[in-house]
Amino acid sequence: MNLLLQRRFGPLFFTQFCGAFNDNLYKNALIILIAFEGQSFFGMPPALLINLVAALFILPFLLFSVTAGECADKWDKARLMRLIKLLEIILMAVGALSLITHQLILVLLVIFLLGCHSAFFGPLKFAILPQHVPADQLLLANGWVEMGTFVAILLGTNVGGLLMGAGEAGRMAVAVLVLLVAITGYGFSRAIPPAPSAMPDLRLSVNPLGEAWRNLRRAGADRVVLVALLGNSWFWFYGATFLTQFPSYTRDTLGATEAVVTLLWTVLTLAVGTGSLMGARLARGKLGYALVPLGGLGMTFFAMDLASAHGVVMSVGSFTVMAFISSLRGVHVVVDTALIGFSAGAYIVPLYVLIQSRTAETHRARMMGTTNLLNALFMVVASLLAVWLLGKGFTIPNLFLMVGVINAVALAALVLACPMLLSGMSALWRRS
Repeated sequence: MNLLLQRRFGPLFFTQFCGAFNDNLYKNALIILIAFEGQSFFGMPPALLINLVAALFILPFLLFSVTAGECADKWDKARLMRLIKLLEIILMAVGALSLITHQLILVLLVIFLLGCHSAFFGPLKFAILPQHVPADQLLLANGWVEMGTFVAILLGTNVGGLLMGAGEAGRMAVAVLVLLVAITGYGFSRAIPPAPSAMPDLRLSVNPLGEAWRNLRRAGADRVVLVALLGNSWFWFYGATFLTQFPSYTRDTLGATEAVVTLLWTVLTLAVGTGSLMGARLARGKLGYALVPLGGLGMTFFAMDLASAHGVVMSVGSFTVMAFISSLRGVHVVVDTALIGFSAGAYIVPLYVLIQSRTAETHRARMMGTTNLLNALFMVVASLLAVWLLGKGFTIPNLFLMVGVINAVALAALVLACPMLLSGMSALWRRS
C-alpha cells in the first residue's frame, strides 16, 4: 500500500485505473443498449452489432500497438500520457453526447477510438515503470497495475450494466460519469513525474508489421525475453477462452441463469487481480520467476478440474445464483474458477517484469507494443479456434479440458526454453 502513496507510482496507478474503468463502462453500456434496442439500428440483429463492438475495440491493438510502442520510446512517456488522457476527455464528451442522442455511427466511432486510446496507453504504462520504480519493487508495482486493471474492468462492466438498466436516467448517468472519470484520470496524469525518452531521434516506422518482426527478432536474441513475450500472449489466449465461453457454459452445461454468468465473471476477474498482487507479495520484493511455473501448474490443474465440475448437464434455467452457490456443483465450479484466476494472476506478473527488466530502455516500449499486438492476435485465434471446435462437436467442458492440456504443453515448453523460471522455487517455498 505504501507504493500507492508515492508520487512515482500512485498517480500512474490511478490514471490507468480510470482509463480501464471508462473503457469498460462505456463499452458495456453500449452492449446493453444494443441488446435491447439493436433491432432499430439499420435492421441489424443485436448479436451482430455486439460482435461488431468487440471487433472495433480490439482492431486498434492490431493496427497501432507497434506504432504506440515507437511513440512511447521516442517521446517523454509522462507527457504522452497527459496528451492521451486529455484526448480522452474530448472523446468521452463526444461519446456521452452520442449515447444520449442515439447516434449509433458516432458511438461505434467512439468505441474504435477508445480502442486506440488503450492501444497507445498500454506500452506507456508498462514501459514507464522501470524508470520510476526500483528493481526490487518492480514485481509489486506490476502486481498493483494488474490488480487495478482487472478491478477497474469489473467495476466498469457492472456499473455500465446497472446504470443502463435504469432507462433514460441511467443513460444520462453513464454520459456524465464517463466524462467525470476522464477528467479525473487527466488530473492524476498531471502528477506523474517526467519520464524522458532514451531515444528521442527515433524515426517512426512506415511499416508496423516490419517493425513488429524486427522486435521479435530482437527478443529472440535474448531467449528469456522471447519466452516471456510468448508466455504473456498465451495468458490472454487462455483467459479469453474462459471469459468468452462462460455465458454458453452457464446456460447449456450448468443450467443456470444469466446472473450466474455475472458471478463467474466477477470471481474470475477478482481472482486474477488478487493473484497478481498476492503473487508479488509472496515473492517479497524479489523477481519471483518461480511464480510462472507454479501459477502455470494451477492453470492446468484447475482448468482440467473445471472440465469435470459440472456433473450431469442440467436443463436451462435450473439454478438461480442462490441455488447455484448452495449446491455442491456450484461450489466446485466457483472454487475452480477462483483458483484458475488466482493462478493466472500469479503467472502473468513475473513475465511482464522479465520483459521490462531485460529489454534495453531504448526499446522497452516497442517491445511492450509488440507484446500487445501478439496478445490481440492470440485472443482472436482463441475465439476462432473455439468456434471451429464447437462446430466440430466439442462441448465447452471438452474445450476447457483441451485448453488445460495445451497449457501444460506450453508451460513445459516455456520452462525447457528458459530454465531460469525454475530458479528460486525452493526459496519461494520456504517463504510461503
